[in-house]
Amino acid sequence: MKRLFTLLLFAAALTWSGCSKDDDDTVDLARLVGTWELTKDYDGEYNDWDEEWGAEFGYIFTIEFRADGTAKTHYEVTDYSSDREYTYTIESKMLTMTDLKDPDYPKIIRIEKLTSSELVLAYDYEGEDGKTCTDKEYYKRIN
Repeated sequence: MKRLFTLLLFAAALTWSGCSKDDDDTVDLARLVGTWELTKDYDGEYNDWDEEWGAEFGYIFTIEFRADGTAKTHYEVTDYSSDREYTYTIESKMLTMTDLKDPDYPKIIRIEKLTSSELVLAYDYEGEDGKTCTDKEYYKRIN
């Protein structure tokens, strides 16, 4: 149940994320293109780490970024799976993902780190106490 709650929080963070100050750094699109698997995530509001992602734990979440500006997310647990299709754009280190089924609410995500093998995405939002919180997701390249 915690996994489903975490997925719902991820979806909410994508939906209601705000953007913070951009830096002048740019993202190398060639590094982003490929399939990335979530390995751990951090809930900034509750200071909570969840490191039980991956096939060995029975919870898989992947993002596939394609060179044509489209992306696909895949979430899988033992008896459930879900896929979503997106378009995306990048400006500086800000990634905007637009769900093809819900285009009125684009998701704005900060690319905090991108190497050939690691991707860190950050989502800023207002927490229950009114303070700005940042959730982070850590991915490894699988393709």
